[in-house]
Amino acid sequence: MFLKNAWYVAAWDTEVGTGQLIARRLLGTDVLLYRGENGKIAALQDRCCHRLAPLSHGQIEGNCVRCMYHGLVFDPSGSCVEIPGQDRISPKSRVRSFPVAEVDHLIWIWMGEPQRADERNIPDTHWHDCEGWSAERGNYSRFRANFLLIADNLLDFSHLAFVHNKSIGSRKQGSVKPSVEYGEEIIHVKFMTPDSPPPPFAKQLSQLPGAVDRFNYYSWRIRGNYFAQDSVIAPVGEGYESQSDLTMKLHTFIALTPETGNSTHYFWSTSHNHFTSSVEDLTIQLTRQVAQAFEEDRAIIELQQCTLEREPEAEMVAIAADATLLRARRMLDELVLTDARTAEDLVANGATR
Repeated sequence: MFLKNAWYVAAWDTEVGTGQLIARRLLGTDVLLYRGENGKIAALQDRCCHRLAPLSHGQIEGNCVRCMYHGLVFDPSGSCVEIPGQDRISPKSRVRSFPVAEVDHLIWIWMGEPQRADERNIPDTHWHDCEGWSAERGNYSRFRANFLLIADNLLDFSHLAFVHNKSIGSRKQGSVKPSVEYGEEIIHVKFMTPDSPPPPFAKQLSQLPGAVDRFNYYSWRIRGNYFAQDSVIAPVGEGYESQSDLTMKLHTFIALTPETGNSTHYFWSTSHNHFTSSVEDLTIQLTRQVAQAFEEDRAIIELQQCTLEREPEAEMVAIAADATLLRARRMLDELVLTDARTAEDLVANGATR
C-alpha cells in the first residue's frame, strides 16, 4: 500500500512543455500531466469518463484537454465543459484531478486527500539552482524495483564499501557506524569516515591529498520518499565546515515516486561547490560519476527485486547495519495506518474524499 497523503515528484518542469501531454503512472494510477496556454500545470487521471480512452492521446485546447475518441473536453479541475452534440452536461461527467505545484524546477503532485495538500510542506530543493553552486537538473532513472528496496539502499551507507568500491565508496566505509536521530516523520543520519583515501571519483575530479576526512550528513523524509544529503570530502583535520579551496562539497537530492508495486521513478540532482579542479567540464563529469554510482545501485536492487518475485516467501535475515532502514519501514507503516484511520473517520463523518 502506498502513502498517498504526501507530495511526490511527478516530473521535472522541462518534461512538460506547453502543448505537451505527458502520461505517467504514479502510485499505481495513470496520470496525465499537461501545461495549458496560461503556463500552469494540470494533473488529471488519464482516462476519459465516457469510454475510458486515455486523455494523453487527446489534444490541448487552451487550458483544457479534449479526448480524441468522442470529443469531450475537460478543464484543469477535471470537470467536463463540452460534449459535442449535447447541451446538458451531467456533474458525473468529470475525471479526477490532483493538486500540483511547480517548485524548484520540479512538478509535485498530491495523490491523497486534496484538502490536506499544503504546499508549505513541499521539501526545499533549491540546491540545484543555488548561487555559488553548479548542477545539472533533469536527472531521472526508472528502477524496476519496489521503492522500499531503494529506500533501504539509501538508508544503509555500509553498502558503499562494496557496491561502489570503484566509484564513490571505499572499503573502510563498510565498518563505520552512523549516528542516527529519529523524528516523527524524518530520519537524520551522520556518517563519517576519517583519515582515508579519497574515493575514485574524487581522485579523478579534484586535487585533494592522499588522505581525507569524509562527512555524509543526510535526511530521509518518510512522507514522499525524499532524500537529501550534504557530503564533504576535505583534507584531514579541516572538518565539516572546511573552507579550503580543495574541499569538495556536494548536495544531492533523490525523490522516489512509486510507479507500481515493482517499479519506481527516481528523480535526482547533485550540486557541487567550486572546488579546485583541472577538469574543464566539471559539472558534466561529476554528474556522470554520480549517475554511474546510481546505476550500480540499480543493478543490484533490480536483481534483488527479481529474487523476491521468484521467491516471495524468502526471508531476509537482518544484520546490525539494517537498524535504520527497518525503523524507517516501521515509521512508514505507522503513517499509512494513521492515514487509513483518518480516511475512515472522514467517511464516517460524511466528508467527501
